[in-house]
Amino acid sequence: MQIRAWKLSEPGVLIILATGVLLAVGLACIYVTDTHYVSGHDGPANAKKQFIFVMISMVAASIVLRVGYHTISQYAYIIFGIVLLLLLPLAIARVFHLSFGGLTAPRNGAYRWINLPGYQLQPSEIMKAAYLIALAWYLRYRSNYRHFGGLLLPFAISVVPFALILIEPDLGTVLLLVPVLFAMLFLAGARISHLLLIMLMGLAMTPLAWGQIKSYQRLRIASVLLQNDSLRQAVIDSPQDYELLATKRQAMEWAASSGYQLVHSKNAVGSGGWFGYGWGEGIYVNNSLLPDRHNDFVFSLIGHQWGFIGCSVVLCCYVVIVTAGVRIASVTKDPFGRLLAVGAVTLLAAQVLINVGMTIGLLPITGMTLPFVSYGGSSLLSNFVVLALLISVSQHRPFLLAGKPFDFRKRSIVDRIDIMSGR
Repeated sequence: MQIRAWKLSEPGVLIILATGVLLAVGLACIYVTDTHYVSGHDGPANAKKQFIFVMISMVAASIVLRVGYHTISQYAYIIFGIVLLLLLPLAIARVFHLSFGGLTAPRNGAYRWINLPGYQLQPSEIMKAAYLIALAWYLRYRSNYRHFGGLLLPFAISVVPFALILIEPDLGTVLLLVPVLFAMLFLAGARISHLLLIMLMGLAMTPLAWGQIKSYQRLRIASVLLQNDSLRQAVIDSPQDYELLATKRQAMEWAASSGYQLVHSKNAVGSGGWFGYGWGEGIYVNNSLLPDRHNDFVFSLIGHQWGFIGCSVVLCCYVVIVTAGVRIASVTKDPFGRLLAVGAVTLLAAQVLINVGMTIGLLPITGMTLPFVSYGGSSLLSNFVVLALLISVSQHRPFLLAGKPFDFRKRSIVDRIDIMSGR
């Protein structure tokens, strides 16, 4: 039976309502950053573009709902392969410093965007949805993940997009996809002990990785620790003891250089108090003290304008979406649908945690957008598609003549007979 795209389940309605609030908050923040005089801005240009992005993303989401996640799953590997091909020229451009006639021109040293007429496509954002679909499709009916060796192939498959994205470089997207991989493997039957062992192996390689990354990347991570006045003073007093963390000069200039964005982000959030300065008011609205305030650091602007109450409303909207997604996953018997739902919830929740965490100084600054609030067409499109897949799972719940998906408990002969007979 065909289900109409606009016929939503109860969790689907809650997701749409919460998303609508987030979109309104995002457009309001983007609009005020354009209407106040800031060098490089000319009127509400970004707000107009964001509104167009919303309309395009809604059309894409409607198509996903109309087609249904079951039909889309048949093309999972094709979609994944196409997005990999889109990532490839960016990696080549980054390694060989090519622009391909302006098609892959760098921005702040990063090769993340393909410059199309009137639009800048960011394939790493599109990979979020493509990776989710492909991984769920691969894991859906397998049980060998109970063994450590069975985990090697999913990790090997994941290495390819992770490596291409890291070359750009885009560490934030990789950090976002890693918890998606672990969450879906756990649901597919992987043992906690095996996943913990892999985590420990990754942590053991941290010192090696630390020496290989660029100095600015190390400083960005170290900035979380350098917020501490005592630690900064220790680096200044005994630079030889902290040479792997930061130099004496970097510690002395932290607040005005590598820590500038973090300092003003925390000031913007804290200065809002309980109720904030009001929409379009406040020093961080009227001045360009905070870089990327309409994008990665839009949560700081929310706190500045609407205070603790405004931040709480936004976070509650995400709680509604995640709770509705968990409910969808819990009642879904289709293995692919359940994996897709869990992956979608993990993807969105991780993105919110990383963005808010870096905004208030708990995590390194990684260039992560706040879903449905931050400015950006590719991010908005990808998140809309992910939400549409989640809602589609709630719309299509086929009855399966089998046991619960990913139930690896040993059953007796009587239990198996009951399952086969439908009792």
